[in-house]
Amino acid sequence: MNSSETPINQYSLKSLELWLTKLGAVPDSSNPSRWILRLYNWEATINFEQEDLSIIWNCEGHITKRMFSYCINRADVENAILQGP
Repeated sequence: MNSSETPINQYSLKSLELWLTKLGAVPDSSNPSRWILRLYNWEATINFEQEDLSIIWNCEGHITKRMFSYCINRADVENAILQGP
């Protein structure tokens, strides 16, 4: 199976951290469950929450938030993150 087709709940925490790093995200120094990705004129905050993965985009003060099940595959999550708000 293609690793990008694997649900994110099947990855180790270290694998998810490496994946986010490759996307250009950096960990939040005050919260190890939060990662920040800054692209173009927006930023995404990626939160590993207890039940879901949340993505919060901030584009010039306009906030958009989406929740994703940990059962969704990595490719779909990555596409959602990079698509932006």
